[in-house]
Amino acid sequence: MTRTHSSARVARTPRPPYYAVTTTTELLPEYDQEKHISLGAELYGHAQQIGGFYGLEAFFENGASIAVSYWDSLEAIERWRQHPVHRTAKSIAKSKWFGATITRIARVEADYGFNLD
Repeated sequence: MTRTHSSARVARTPRPPYYAVTTTTELLPEYDQEKHISLGAELYGHAQQIGGFYGLEAFFENGASIAVSYWDSLEAIERWRQHPVHRTAKSIAKSKWFGATITRIARVEADYGFNLD
């Protein structure tokens, strides 16, 4: 079975290896989830255009968020990191919504799941 890109809650990634970028954030009291989701939808469209993007999973709960994006290479991740729209969005998030935040980049060597069709 070949898995394909998707905007579903559970990203449909190809067979490993690929890369996962995980950002975990403590949200500030001023956090605006509606604006963040709107901005995220715009960013998703830009990410799909730069090449190497497989999908995104994002969750918000109890004053924290976690987003995991999936990429085909470290070069694709760097293109996204340097993308002007992404850089502007990060600046907004850092100044208005995000407290303590960490981003981790990992190579996915194996994965498994069920009900992915």
